[in-house]
Amino acid sequence: MSTAEKIFQITQVLPEPAQAAVLQIVEQLASRYPAAEASTPLLTLQESSEIRGKLAAWEADWNAPGMEAYDRP
Repeated sequence: MSTAEKIFQITQVLPEPAQAAVLQIVEQLASRYPAAEASTPLLTLQESSEIRGKLAAWEADWNAPGMEAYDRP
């Protein structure tokens, strides 16, 4: 469940004034942290290629038996 879904579930049972307060907080946060434009790539093709090359060196370790233990929170 995403964070947004969790917030929605919690707030829908709150009284109306509390829901309005949550909305105000979310709007303030949204103005501080604007969403990235969907059409604007976060990385250039060259940057993503460089990162892919650097990460390739870790592939064997990443896929080694037992490494899934590090995936747990």
